[in-house]
Amino acid sequence: NASSSFRRASELRPADAGALLEWFSAAARSQQFAGIDIRLREPLSDFAPHRDLALQTAKELEQHGSATAAFVVLSNLRRTAADPDVIARHMLEFRYAKAALLEHKRETDAAVEAANRILSQAPNHRGTRMLRASVSSERGEISDAIADLREITRRIPDDAIAGSALLIALQHDPSQSAGDIAQAHREWAQRHMPVVAPSRAGDDPDRPLRVGWLSPRFFEGLVGNFFLPVLRQLDRTCMTHVLYSNSAIVDATSEAFREAADAWHRVDALDDAALCERIRADRIDILVGMSGHSPGNRLRALAARPAPLQVSSLDYFHSTGTRAVDVLISDAMLTPERLRSMYTERIVRLTSGWLCYSPPADAPEIGRRENAPLRFCSFNRVDKLNDRVLACWSRILDETPDSVLRLKARAFDGADDCRHFIGRAAQHGIDENRLELVGYGDHADAMRAYADCDIALDPFPFSGCATSFDALWMGLPVVTKIGETMVSRQSASILHAIDLDDCIAANEEDYVSTAVALAGDPSRLETIRSSLRARMRERVCDVPRHARELGDALREAWRVSCRTRYAVAVFPTIDLP
Repeated sequence: NASSSFRRASELRPADAGALLEWFSAAARSQQFAGIDIRLREPLSDFAPHRDLALQTAKELEQHGSATAAFVVLSNLRRTAADPDVIARHMLEFRYAKAALLEHKRETDAAVEAANRILSQAPNHRGTRMLRASVSSERGEISDAIADLREITRRIPDDAIAGSALLIALQHDPSQSAGDIAQAHREWAQRHMPVVAPSRAGDDPDRPLRVGWLSPRFFEGLVGNFFLPVLRQLDRTCMTHVLYSNSAIVDATSEAFREAADAWHRVDALDDAALCERIRADRIDILVGMSGHSPGNRLRALAARPAPLQVSSLDYFHSTGTRAVDVLISDAMLTPERLRSMYTERIVRLTSGWLCYSPPADAPEIGRRENAPLRFCSFNRVDKLNDRVLACWSRILDETPDSVLRLKARAFDGADDCRHFIGRAAQHGIDENRLELVGYGDHADAMRAYADCDIALDPFPFSGCATSFDALWMGLPVVTKIGETMVSRQSASILHAIDLDDCIAANEEDYVSTAVALAGDPSRLETIRSSLRARMRERVCDVPRHARELGDALREAWRVSCRTRYAVAVFPTIDLP
């Protein structure tokens, strides 16, 4: 609220540098950065008359997650107030910007060296520590990433953004228990969403509903692949569907979303208060948050309850941990009843599965694999490839001596990360000659690259999702190790739906033996290869059925909220027939 008030004051006095800095300062402290990037592209008054306020604002912007805005403020200040303190602060942000550029160019060795030098002199520099955590994560060194993220949240406990990044990192760490991860989500909510507005019960269980869908990723990618076809099929007779895009990215997929929606709003320039006003003005009955704790999320806005019923779905793979979200869309394999205590939301389980796969129209046909070396593959992000995964892969390669392992990921676009991964693999006894490291390219490249592979190896505990669907569509069995978190059960959910439960391993020994057994049974591989597309079309590619189930789930959740009229605690788990 303070940020919104200062923003309005600044908008009324656009030439007042002091008012602008007050807005930026309040926005930084509450991490309400929406609109700041747009304002910084407009003419700025001289900050020199407000030197001390400008320095403090730049510090707050950097410490709470907007180093770019801090750099712009300091650049403005240095033009006319170039005293030693201003110059030193400006140079620090300049050095960080150079390190970030190195990371962007995939020169990650130099980026880490630059980050280490900065942190040796300025250990509290949040942006640099976040950068180092990002590189560590992308290299599969998840414990180092977690250590840096924990240090940020220790120094700045109110940093909700770094806190969410930590929650995601914990889900990649095989040493973390499902209970510990669930508790970390609840603790995040207690700190950053301590007050949640009371539930506003539905009034009429059967009236037409207005459903809002909130996401920062209404563009090409997972949300486009999995939700756009479903959106086109959702019921329009009793539901109106309004999309809220929290992103400045606009591409052909964004335009397709806009056309498929009944209404479309860009909300990335709105702070939480303005976003809630927009949603309430649209009279939304059910608000579906599609990003959870993922980057670009607006989860904290849901504490004000802009809609009577609030739901989590699609693009986050865990309970949000907050009482502001009433319902989680899932399926029976992802969230079995025995793990119910891990979730603060009530569960709606779809029989068609949590996601519905729409195969790419340009996917190559599946050919026979004859007279070729056996090729395992994994096209997952490197941050999923922890040491326990590499240890299992080493054993699989040892027991299949003529095989190779193809890995395809964006990290391998850079020579530094390739060298680093080869070094990690060598520590587990994997010879470089057994590896094929390939940059990801685009989705069509990935689909073609599956064509001469035989078996997909799923990482754990953060299993594949889109990559598993794609591998299966290209005729490859996916070997996965199931766990107790949603992320560790994604591939298992897909495999169970298409009757490949024997590819689901209960532990690491089982994982290795399952992969080795498949490698030694070419007739079974060929049977799977020739039958997978038919199974998938029937079980996991039926978009109209999935859209009906999703619409029915939202309607049933609304009806239950009308019956209970308040208490989420008595909201039952719903299993759709």
